[in-house]
Amino acid sequence: MAEKDITQKVLEQYNDVFMDIVNVLLFNGEMVVRADDLIDLPTSSSKKIGRKINYQDRDVAK
Repeated sequence: MAEKDITQKVLEQYNDVFMDIVNVLLFNGEMVVRADDLIDLPTSSSKKIGRKINYQDRDVAK
């Protein structure tokens, strides 16, 4: 099962694949998001709540 997860993450990094996923799942196949409009963003982030720092690492961010 882990191999499928890695393959999925690699495919989602391609703008055309990510565009298809978003348009099908969120917009019923209507071309709202275009591959040329997508850019890669940092996948790690952090936030501080009180004295605790929380880290988050995402697979793909666009």
